Amino acid sequence: MKLLYHGPLYKGATALQRAEAFQRNPDIATEVLDTGAAPWVRPSLYHRIRNKLQFPVDRFDENRRIVERVRQVRPDVVIVDNSRQMDLGTLKVLRNLGVRKLVFYTPDDILSRYNITFQLRRNFPEWDLVITTKTFHLEEMKAFGVRRVFLAGNAYDPAVHHSLTPEEVGPEYEHFDAVFIGAHEPERRNSINALAESGVSVVVYGANGGWAGQSLHPGVTLRPSQFAAEYTRCIHHGKIALGFLRKISRDLITQRSIEIAGMARPMLAEKTTEHDAHLVDGEEYVGFADDRDLVDKARMLLSDDARRRAIGAAAYRRCLTSGYSVYDRGVQMLEAIAALPERGAPAGRPS
Repeated sequence: MKLLYHGPLYKGATALQRAEAFQRNPDIATEVLDTGAAPWVRPSLYHRIRNKLQFPVDRFDENRRIVERVRQVRPDVVIVDNSRQMDLGTLKVLRNLGVRKLVFYTPDDILSRYNITFQLRRNFPEWDLVITTKTFHLEEMKAFGVRRVFLAGNAYDPAVHHSLTPEEVGPEYEHFDAVFIGAHEPERRNSINALAESGVSVVVYGANGGWAGQSLHPGVTLRPSQFAAEYTRCIHHGKIALGFLRKISRDLITQRSIEIAGMARPMLAEKTTEHDAHLVDGEEYVGFADDRDLVDKARMLLSDDARRRAIGAAAYRRCLTSGYSVYDRGVQMLEAIAALPERGAPAGRPS
């Protein structure tokens, strides 16, 4: 099988981790095509307005470039990772060029009003498979004409997310009581302030993600967002890694939940059915119900070094035994793709 993977391939992107996992698989030949998107590539005011109107501009010329690349490499399968401005006409051209299976992957709540686009509404029925990490999408996508949906679990990349020693991290190894890496949401801010008010020192990496200008307790240290190897190093700056869910995305678990486990860090996270399905509460992570519970359990973990280490080690073992690596998840996706019937595959490959 020859595969073309199209997604945001900047250093630290989960799309890059997925693409590299496919490239390591000896059973397929994988080509990649970068969308050009990255957190530091800020859209103009015009582009932001178009995004709010759910009709984004193809500012990285993705539609033309993916057609050109398919003509060059002639893949059997194209996976588009979360691109929201792919035109329906482009997908039909790709199929006419000999692509036998078109697959869309999304780690986001792609159906929310913040993410859905006119282009997605039109092209959803054209995909042979939509892969999602959200359980609630399995039913919701039927209303958008999606033919087949596959639920893929969140993953960690062992090449990026692994345990580091104090020597590898440096002088700030577990310097803070708790660490959080992620974008701002009011609920997250309130929870972090509650921790700080109780005397727990917290470092937040995410100043680029809306935290600047928020009313943070003086006990909270705010620093810039971090990616890839620096992200892993900074997670080790806290004795506890905080696992807040993104309310705007209706999250019940996140990629970060599994990444923290893959780094063997003790995680204190919002208790949900999906967290509990992946990690045992009290043994492989600690779940909290509200801010008071958060503070109480943070204090409990901070008072017991041995228990923290045991929870982190157990979480890592669970990642190994349950196949949570990005490579394992990629194998599962490939099996789902291989099982798809070919739809409208042309007899030849026109130029």
